[in-house]
Amino acid sequence: MVPLTRTLAGALLLGALALHPATVAAAAPTVSFDAPSATAVLLQPLQFRDTFHASVRPARVELVVSTPYVPGSTVQDATVTQAADGSWRASVTQADTGSVNTVYRYAFRVTLPGGVTRTGPSGSVTVVDTRFAWQAISGATVTLHWYGVSTGTARTWLQAAEAAIRRGASAFGLTGTVPHLDFFIYNDSASFFDAIGSGANADAAGVYIPDTHTAFGTVLPSDLGSDWPVTEIAHEVTHHVFEVATHNPYHVPPLWLDEGLAVYYSEGPDQRAADLQQGIAQGLIVPLDGLSGAFPSGTDAFVLSYAEAVSAVNYFLRTYGTASLQRLVATYAHGATDDQAFQAATGGTAATFDAAWLASIGVRPPPTYGPRPAPAGPVPPGWAPSASPGGQSAGVPAPTGATAILAPGAAPPDAPSSTPLPAAAVLLLASSTALVAAGRRHARAAWSAR
Repeated sequence: MVPLTRTLAGALLLGALALHPATVAAAAPTVSFDAPSATAVLLQPLQFRDTFHASVRPARVELVVSTPYVPGSTVQDATVTQAADGSWRASVTQADTGSVNTVYRYAFRVTLPGGVTRTGPSGSVTVVDTRFAWQAISGATVTLHWYGVSTGTARTWLQAAEAAIRRGASAFGLTGTVPHLDFFIYNDSASFFDAIGSGANADAAGVYIPDTHTAFGTVLPSDLGSDWPVTEIAHEVTHHVFEVATHNPYHVPPLWLDEGLAVYYSEGPDQRAADLQQGIAQGLIVPLDGLSGAFPSGTDAFVLSYAEAVSAVNYFLRTYGTASLQRLVATYAHGATDDQAFQAATGGTAATFDAAWLASIGVRPPPTYGPRPAPAGPVPPGWAPSASPGGQSAGVPAPTGATAILAPGAAPPDAPSSTPLPAAAVLLLASSTALVAAGRRHARAAWSAR
């Protein structure tokens, strides 16, 4: 029989251990969330909200947002208030919703004192334009959104879009499934520019945004009955197919190629010949390397850029054929540089192709302007120039009082030899380059002009 005093002592000891903070799970701070909500209406503030319940005051609350097709997420500090019932209300408001059909995936993240972090349930919201009575009709790949015209007219436009999908896939050698495309048709320019967001070229009449796989176009009442609606729809759809066929995180194909193909497969090679001839006569032709990242502003220069682009694509196809175009597209899809892609398709560099196209239209390459290599500067006394350009300095002392000049590329005597970058540093540089290239792709939209 155990003495009573020993039994009581053991019970008290066990009770003390049970109440120790390290053994009490209930003492840990807790967080629970309600379902989040968001409002994304064009021309109104973009708003995200959620209510959560925490056993202690949060140290930090953030909104984490991502969009499809774009790598990474953005994080923003949330505004937090406490309600009368003790719950917490988190919210974030942005002035700009972005373009119509942009999808935001989001969740609130709560950090408690001590670093404990909890993320709430995710939500999704799509930017909508509520100004019009939208109707929609879908085909195999494209959903057309429209208002103000008959269903029969919209069906004709949808058929043109689906035909452009098939034509582009065949031309570019794309064998896989083309992702779904939403196409919004506006009947006035002001509403169109509202829908696509800031940064648009004032002369644009259509745009394809790869970030959201969405195209926009304007069909004015005066355009009805003309070839323009079908041409514009085919143009933007071709951009979609080309983006899918060449998509990679490393390098964006030149804009002149993207736009030239869109013009070629939507209206043919000759419709802009008069604009090209006028540009040649006026001495306004810009070499292709000047049309790689953006087209110039101003109506005349903007229109001429399209004429040059389709002329260059027409020259490529006449000279090398469709099979070479497919090799060009496939090489770009692997992240190749312009020179690598053109080498695979034509046997020469991008500059070689540029010069050949200029010669085919009777234009001599203009003089180039820009940075020049800096002249060699002075070096400390006692250092002699290299015996051969680019070679290592022999280290012969210069005459007293003289100033020695190193040849370009020369290293000073006793300078440490170059050491290869560590593998981790090379990987970091490669990753940074890839992210920059990806950012360039998603920042650039493809336009159409009347």
